Amino acid sequence: MKPIAKALDRWFGRGEASITTPPMDGAFRPNDLLDAAAVALEAPKPDALAVTTQGLLVSLGQSLRRVDKRENKTVASFDAEISALTGLPDGGAAAGLVDGRIVFIGGGNDGKTIAGKGCMTALAPARDGALILASGSAAHGPADWKRDLMEKSNSGSVWRIDLATGEQTQIAGGLAYPYGLIDERDSVVVSESWRSALTRIRPGASERAAPVLEGLPAYPARLSRGADGAIWLALFAPRSQLVEFVLSEDRYRRRMLDEIDPDYWLAPNLRAGQSPLEPTQQGSVRQLGVLKPWSPSRSYGLVARLDAAYRPVASLHSRANGRRHGVTSCLVFEGRVYFAAKGDGVVASFTDTGATP
Repeated sequence: MKPIAKALDRWFGRGEASITTPPMDGAFRPNDLLDAAAVALEAPKPDALAVTTQGLLVSLGQSLRRVDKRENKTVASFDAEISALTGLPDGGAAAGLVDGRIVFIGGGNDGKTIAGKGCMTALAPARDGALILASGSAAHGPADWKRDLMEKSNSGSVWRIDLATGEQTQIAGGLAYPYGLIDERDSVVVSESWRSALTRIRPGASERAAPVLEGLPAYPARLSRGADGAIWLALFAPRSQLVEFVLSEDRYRRRMLDEIDPDYWLAPNLRAGQSPLEPTQQGSVRQLGVLKPWSPSRSYGLVARLDAAYRPVASLHSRANGRRHGVTSCLVFEGRVYFAAKGDGVVASFTDTGATP
């Protein structure tokens, strides 16, 4: 009966065949608060953030730079780009490189290099001293995230690495681009970008647990926990009905992937509106030279505050006409929430008051 049900859903545009997207409403009501945040650093494509004894670090291509002091200091440089980064309990940091290596900076493992996985998107320290790793895709590297989405891939995985022995154990597979991690006492909460959900994974469980939070209006990226137990979630691009429609039209989608430059796909972007060759998206066009903040856009800036039970309580936005798009990482440092807007090349911060904006 399942094939018949799927055929009926596709005919009527319901169920899995629906192209509706959750609205920006409730705790996700749009505002301009990210654009009002204080700039800490302007540099090309800032990505992952980490707190260490050397201060707050951000990954910039092949280097790590300190953010909290305006001294333009490069802490470390590598021969490959950094795709994942985390601070460690001993004050050091672990950086995942696109070639599959994990390099340690500072702390007890300073200078050590171990094998990781391909397409590392996130790292997180485990409570037992191990390292948790998210591999976004088994088919594509981090730079090809857009192709991974448009191919409707679910080949991501989460791994546990014993730092003493280097042993790697897969915790879960078949994930739709895991991009963020938080280790709990008996589980790991993972952000699955292409499912627009947060999922709780229990090591050793035979089945994947139900999502912790689903139906997000944008694609989630990295997670972090504040001192008060609140969860901060970065969301790097908005969902749209047009993209959902393209994902449902397999013939059109395959031709688009084969024949069109990825920059001009009908797909999400970290920064849209930079080229006249980009596809028109519903009403996302300039009128009299002005882009309206409520215009549909392939890029957006969004940081969400969740309570300890992962329920959304507040959010900060950079709308279609804003300049803080493509947020891939956010965390609390010295009473302020820092976020990296990779699409616009900005690291900025705002005061963590714990209140709803």
